[in-house]
Amino acid sequence: MAAARKKARFGDVIEVRTPRGLAYLQYTSKHPEYSDTVRVLPGVFEQRPDPDELAALATQEGYFTFYLVSLAVRHGLVEIIGNYPIPAGLETPRALLRHGFITREGKVTAWVLEEGSKETLLKRELTPEEKHLSLAELWNHEFLVHRLAQQWRPEHEHAERQHQMAASIPPEASGKVAERPKAPASGKPPRMRHYLYFPRAKEGKAVAAELRQRGFTVESRKGSDGVNWLVLAEHSLTPGDEAGLAVREELERIAQQHSGEYDGSETALTE
Repeated sequence: MAAARKKARFGDVIEVRTPRGLAYLQYTSKHPEYSDTVRVLPGVFEQRPDPDELAALATQEGYFTFYLVSLAVRHGLVEIIGNYPIPAGLETPRALLRHGFITREGKVTAWVLEEGSKETLLKRELTPEEKHLSLAELWNHEFLVHRLAQQWRPEHEHAERQHQMAASIPPEASGKVAERPKAPASGKPPRMRHYLYFPRAKEGKAVAAELRQRGFTVESRKGSDGVNWLVLAEHSLTPGDEAGLAVREELERIAQQHSGEYDGSETALTE
């Protein structure tokens, strides 16, 4: 059966358990920069739809995000429940938005529009169509589950009450939703969080000790799957800082050296 398969293929529909029910993604392609591309299908369900309902669900448009499907399937965080044709034109997002500049108060004052290899800096109010574009973000599993439970969509990012719509990654084991930290009045720089997973605590603890020596703030504990070891490493960013990418590449290398996996990052404002 497809559900027993541990290697994801394009067209696979993935079932994700959330605190509010079952949500579904379709694995559509691999982006050259953001890795596995998934289309978030609409709705949260009390029980798994039958095959005909799933086939119909897979034809709906949804929105795109980036999530390490292959890793999640291998670790049993999600389940493959079928493979369906990808609707024409919905294999990959035609355009993406990413934050260009964020003030200390958390307001986005510029966006970058990505259209293939072309990038355009938008220093104006977005059009209604642009506000529905998918975001260029790689989500880890906890953040994905939270967004699916919220029934979040890209246009919510631009709502007037944006700080109330968004939230930080919930505590991994509890499934409860944590509130996003408010924009700091002190002007402290934002923090970048990196998620590394290791098959054994021994390797995870060794990496945690190494990263502490390098100046990272580190949390080291068993991950939400109850099997792998999580190392959550944080560091500060300064305005215009380009070091985030270099840090990520270094952490990817360290994870590989210790038989682990780098599972994405996020940037959050400090209290």
